[in-house]
Amino acid sequence: MLFILQKMIWFLILPTSVTVVLLCVGLAWINRRKRLGQGLILFGILIIYVLSLPGTADLILKPLEERYAPVKIDNIAADAVDAVVVPGGGSIDLDWIGAPPEPNAETLSRLVTGVGLAKGLKVPLVLCGGNGEPFATEVNDADAMERAAYAMGMPKNQLIVENTSRNTLENSYAVRKLVKGNRIVLATSAYYMRRAVAMFIRRGFTVIAAPTYFQVQTRKFSFNSFIPKAGDLDRSTVGIAEWVSMAWWHVRGEI
Repeated sequence: MLFILQKMIWFLILPTSVTVVLLCVGLAWINRRKRLGQGLILFGILIIYVLSLPGTADLILKPLEERYAPVKIDNIAADAVDAVVVPGGGSIDLDWIGAPPEPNAETLSRLVTGVGLAKGLKVPLVLCGGNGEPFATEVNDADAMERAAYAMGMPKNQLIVENTSRNTLENSYAVRKLVKGNRIVLATSAYYMRRAVAMFIRRGFTVIAAPTYFQVQTRKFSFNSFIPKAGDLDRSTVGIAEWVSMAWWHVRGEI
């Protein structure tokens, strides 16, 4: 129940939800207090515009992504790692066309990195993640990743699947029970790596970060920099959500 309540509150504080509230309140007040109503509407539009710019999204995400550089397998000693861990980042439920679920683009990026490292280092690959979106789907991320990992040639005897944990904290506790050693390579999204590393360290692991799915890139400043895009609004939202998550788990003493 607490998990679902947290998700509900989470959705309400995202920029798009806040903007919808501002626009609705502004419309409701525009006939009573015209200037206040107009101000709220204008403020809501301004928020959406600014967050839809590529520069804004990069500004929010860059401090999260610059902590860890992509890892090179040649720099990792095989005898210094007990397992490679890949947390789920979402999956696509294709039941509507009679097909099995697939990892979404973010999860697939994590999985490709994890499979490559586990095969190269000849260590177990731990896929962890159940259903972190209780309102959207019943699919478990780890199950979708398992099928994709086999398609990538991952040996079954090297694969460990955990499909009940719903968030990063639960991921870390679940992996602690599954991995006997303390040395892991963590393959996950760059923007999410700081929080993930901190939580796995709290469980007693020594973590080598293997970030992937970078969203910030070098850009030239031009007229295009002022054109709002839905993709950049999504990136801004992801970045804001991660900053809020880090603050929340810091207050709770988990990072």
